[in-house]
Amino acid sequence: MKLTPIHHEPMKPEFKSPFSAGYACEDARLLFFSGCCTIPIYHKHPHDPDEEREWLKGGIREQTERTFAHMRQILQAGGGDFENVMFITIYMIDMRLQDEMNEISARIFGPENPPARTLVEVKALAHPNMLIEIDGVAAVPRTQY
Repeated sequence: MKLTPIHHEPMKPEFKSPFSAGYACEDARLLFFSGCCTIPIYHKHPHDPDEEREWLKGGIREQTERTFAHMRQILQAGGGDFENVMFITIYMIDMRLQDEMNEISARIFGPENPPARTLVEVKALAHPNMLIEIDGVAAVPRTQY
C-alpha cells in the first residue's frame, strides 16, 4: 500500500497548514467513515437524556477530542489509524472555533502530511449543542480488513 501526499509546492513549517492539497493511493482498500462526532458512533435510540447531556457537554476542545476518539475507533476496526486518513470533511457550527479545532487536528495528524480536507460552517448539526462532525476516507492495507 502506498499513500502519497500531493503538494503543489513544498510544505514549509511557517505554513502550519492543517491540511494537504491531496493524496494519491495505490494498492489499498478504501475505508469511508461518516457521522464522527461527540456522540458515540453506536448508541441507543431514542437517546437517554442523561447520556445525551454527557455526550454533548464541553466546548469545541472537548467535543473535538471525543470526535477524533470516535473516528479512531472506526479506523482501527478497519485496520488503520490516523496516518491512513486521506481526506476529511469537517462540519462546524461556528467557524470562529476553527483555530482550537485546528490545534487538535494538527496534534492528531502531525505537521508533515495531514489529510486533504474541506472545512464547512453549517447552521446546525443533528443534535442541539453539537459543535463538530467529521466524515472522510482512509486507505488501509488490503490484508487488514
